Amino acid sequence: MRLSFADYNQIAPTALKKEVKKLSLYREAVLQRVSDFDDTVSEYSLAYIAHPEVKDTLAFVKREFKSIKHLLLIGIGGSSLGVEAVHSVLDEGKVKLTVLDTIAANEIATTLTEFLKYKKVSDIAVCVISKSGSTTETQVNAAVVLDALKQKFGVSIYKQTIFIGNQGTELAKLGKKLGAHTIALPEIIGGRYSVGTAVGLIPLTLLRHDTEAFIEGFLAVHEEDIEKVVAESAARLSLLMQKKFSHYNFFAFEKRLAKLGAWYRQLFAESIGKELDRNKKPVTKGFLPTISTPVELHSIGQLYLAGFPGVYTDFVTFDDETVDFKIPKQGLGKQFSKFTAQEVTTAIYGGVVSAYHKEQLPHRTTIFDDELAYELGLFMAMRLRETMYVAELLNLNAFDQPNVELYKTYTKKILSL
Repeated sequence: MRLSFADYNQIAPTALKKEVKKLSLYREAVLQRVSDFDDTVSEYSLAYIAHPEVKDTLAFVKREFKSIKHLLLIGIGGSSLGVEAVHSVLDEGKVKLTVLDTIAANEIATTLTEFLKYKKVSDIAVCVISKSGSTTETQVNAAVVLDALKQKFGVSIYKQTIFIGNQGTELAKLGKKLGAHTIALPEIIGGRYSVGTAVGLIPLTLLRHDTEAFIEGFLAVHEEDIEKVVAESAARLSLLMQKKFSHYNFFAFEKRLAKLGAWYRQLFAESIGKELDRNKKPVTKGFLPTISTPVELHSIGQLYLAGFPGVYTDFVTFDDETVDFKIPKQGLGKQFSKFTAQEVTTAIYGGVVSAYHKEQLPHRTTIFDDELAYELGLFMAMRLRETMYVAELLNLNAFDQPNVELYKTYTKKILSL
């Protein structure tokens, strides 16, 4: 994985050094909490993946679900986005993935049409994921789908179902009552930080991805040189916010990276987008995170390249030549015939980055190489740690989400629940 940063005149080296220094105590604290395997603090999300029970759980999943062809993941936000992000990049068609997140009758109908086609219950698996066990969208989707699948497969469907969430919740109790598999999460780890727990690792194992390589990459974030890069990157983001940058654009330069952008958007927005800081003072700085793909080069690309103020771009792409096509010498694209499709894509990417350099638009780039499972684990762990560091510099609690709970309260009030 190759990283680069282009700040131009926005960030002076002395300012960056000073901002990094502000993180000194917190960096030491995180290092100590990870080293101590401290399960009383939220930073445990960076350490838990190395817990022996993780290896045992994944071995159990591999043993019990050997022959599934299709996984249904029922969960929303942090309960599904990490899996979708990794699967979108690594999918080789070994096991199909369907996700039900929001409540939409049409999507439920389409999902049931797909899953009711299977003749053997062993062909399918269902993961129901809710940390709190009370997520409205997850409860409704799971209730409808499992009832329909039970009508076809009988109670044996529950042997193909895994409930993942905090111990002792209504969801966990229901799972045990039904005879489903139940996996408890570390309560201290929040949903958007949970990709390194059963939330991410069990579905990825069911999808037959290389979870061992993913875990190895995830743990590499603790290496000294990588942690230093994370600290400097967090300092850059903090300084840009202080300079009134307010728009963070995750530019997925291939569409299969867009889900990775969605995972990061939720992580960053829910961690940094606070009304009050830890001293109860109003928060006046922050980023609105958005996601772009090369399609946007023919729309809002004009906006970015024209130097619209306050935009920081995060380019994420591949150095990927595993699949490629020759361009025919005759017909519509004959002027490109001496190139392959990947070479043209690389040229477009180079052209965009060159334009950013010419206009001196601040940005950073991440280029994934060959070991994608490893590099995705590393990338996601780096972004988790970076978000914690940014929150620390802004004096924010990275781990709560008081305003998100508001819509849930009003939803239940409207339903008289």
